[in-house]
Amino acid sequence: MKGTGKGVTLADVAREAGVSSMTVSRALNRPDIVTAQVRERVQAAVDALGYIPNRMAGTLAGGGPVRLLPMVLPTLHHSVYVPFLEGVQRGLTQPGWQLAIDLTEYDPQREWRAAQQFLSLRPDVMVLAGTDHDPRVLPALRRFGVRIIEVMDARPDPADLLIGYDHAQAGTMAARHLIERGYRHLAYASCLGVGDARNARRMQAFRAEAERCGVPCAAENVEEPSSIEVGVTLLRRLLTREPGVDAIYFSNDDVAAGALFECLRQGLSVPGRVAILGHNDMSISAHVHPALSTVFTPREEIGAEVARRLNAPTLKGGLVTFPCELRQRQTT
Repeated sequence: MKGTGKGVTLADVAREAGVSSMTVSRALNRPDIVTAQVRERVQAAVDALGYIPNRMAGTLAGGGPVRLLPMVLPTLHHSVYVPFLEGVQRGLTQPGWQLAIDLTEYDPQREWRAAQQFLSLRPDVMVLAGTDHDPRVLPALRRFGVRIIEVMDARPDPADLLIGYDHAQAGTMAARHLIERGYRHLAYASCLGVGDARNARRMQAFRAEAERCGVPCAAENVEEPSSIEVGVTLLRRLLTREPGVDAIYFSNDDVAAGALFECLRQGLSVPGRVAILGHNDMSISAHVHPALSTVFTPREEIGAEVARRLNAPTLKGGLVTFPCELRQRQTT
């Protein structure tokens, strides 16, 4: 029975821990009223058996069918995921779907904790951002028979259903655009680069394309959430360390906008002194001055495709990709 997860009951945990079912319930739901020794024994039994409590049981009585749609997303610190969520919400036509969102801030441990919490509600499906997960997440979802929808990424071997775009292709496209525009010393500027695997793939492809074309390419990263302030920091660091840089690709539009504002403050011509290219085509991009060139990413389309798949009688797995688009404006 050990490790089977889905069929494990509270009584099984009690038997493994050598305590009563009531004590297990108290240890899990009211840990303050049991001793540390008991908590440790119960937790050891939970870990050994792969037990996750069913917190949905009994909560829907008389309330009609509810279909929980849990989503584990990286962040809502900026608006990147808002179009995706709007696409899902508008596209769901089947009654009863209830969206539930938890955030990881690019921390795999937090992804695992979020998955555990959602598994306790026994969902049929779970939405995960990207394809790089805490190693415990996918096995746990499969053990409980939960269908997996990964979004915002593209790989040839999806875990179940993967809907997204190719980050390497976006990075290559960005480098080609800047090189074709005549820039000869590129840089990639990002935040949370270590924790964000999708950002890392864009950066690697961007630098590889620059190298293929014989163009030097610097890189700068700040381990902070994406923001306008981070864009200011990245620009200052890059132009101090690499004064020859004449074009910078930023990992997100709000960061690129911060760099643009700092150029204006310093009296640096954009794109004369340095070209600035963003990523995602957020709402701010077309309205700053000069207007921000950026790589458009199909976030709303990805959300709408998630909804379309969930509306279907049967959820089919596979890979669905949408193209990115280089939207040239005034900053390049």
